[in-house]
Amino acid sequence: MELCTEFGGGGIARHVLDLSQSLREMGHDITCAGSAGVLLDKNIDPGFFLLPIVSVSDASGAVPARMLNAFRCARLLRKELHRQPVDLIHCHESAPALVARLATLRMRIPILLTFHGSEPGRVKQFGAIGRRCAQTVITPSRHCAEDLHERGGVPSDRLRVIGLGIKPAPKADSDQVSRTRTELLGKDGKTLVVVVARATYQKGLDILVHVVARVLQRRDDVHFVIAGEGPLIDSIRLLAREQKVDQHMHFVGHTASPYTLLHSADLFLLTSRWEALPISIVEAMRTGLPVVAADVGGVREMVDSTTGAVVPMGDVDEFADHVLRIAADDDLRARMSSAALKRSQEDRFSPAFVHKEFERLYQTTLERAR
Repeated sequence: MELCTEFGGGGIARHVLDLSQSLREMGHDITCAGSAGVLLDKNIDPGFFLLPIVSVSDASGAVPARMLNAFRCARLLRKELHRQPVDLIHCHESAPALVARLATLRMRIPILLTFHGSEPGRVKQFGAIGRRCAQTVITPSRHCAEDLHERGGVPSDRLRVIGLGIKPAPKADSDQVSRTRTELLGKDGKTLVVVVARATYQKGLDILVHVVARVLQRRDDVHFVIAGEGPLIDSIRLLAREQKVDQHMHFVGHTASPYTLLHSADLFLLTSRWEALPISIVEAMRTGLPVVAADVGGVREMVDSTTGAVVPMGDVDEFADHVLRIAADDDLRARMSSAALKRSQEDRFSPAFVHKEFERLYQTTLERAR
């Protein structure tokens, strides 16, 4: 069972679905469970087990109510496990791990937990849940593994670093890319910057608005396209209007074809407050985009001066400086594009390599459990 908080449009859900598909192709029976979303529900997969874990997450109010919801979800999950037994549960984020541990008391079903990143103040809490709920804690980032060990207290022998298996970028439809670029740039635009992120506090789209304002003070031919929905999208739109940059920010919402936007752009930008190893950066690099990203989590494990720039989190001036520097230099952008494409093809981002690593970990965990 792959247990996720919710299957909205974020990178975690996409990672879970891609991993599940690969494991099925390897011959394993996989059940996905969690709160439904745009990427997965009963209509998309009749075998999906609906479990309202989002009611247990940090965004769901006071701790007492969340704990009550955790017990309710655990009771539902335990009934499902008796009806449809599983060998192993792989949890993605801490709320699913807590629910899984409560549901499997005295059932001897091993639990794995993947850390997809959290705000720094929650690493200690996540580590405590990982130690108590899971046999192994997985993360795609070496930096995050060190953080979980040093601040979260997870023993090093219970930590595993496994990369992200990202599907190859589909071939670009040149006509569609040309139309998209023309539509977004308008008559006078020259540079298109793309942002793929949910509108949550984590992703720092409020920081992005201020970066856009700073860029437009120096050049008015740069346009920004934001792909993604989320609870803060209306407040971000309002902030863009207040800063008088809304004419240069194009909110396209959730898109089933983000690669069309990536192929249409000149530069990828990520202003997150925290991350582990962002899938969106790998996807951007797969299309040859230079990347300017906040120095959080394992971003430095992907981005450097050859592929773009890493910026201190929240540093609006430095974000703007790097966007303008790369936008103004066609030769530099071409060199970064080539380097980004090469980096995206490393084994740690290959589905065949990474998903086989997960299969081996599952098998080893089951052998130990037996």
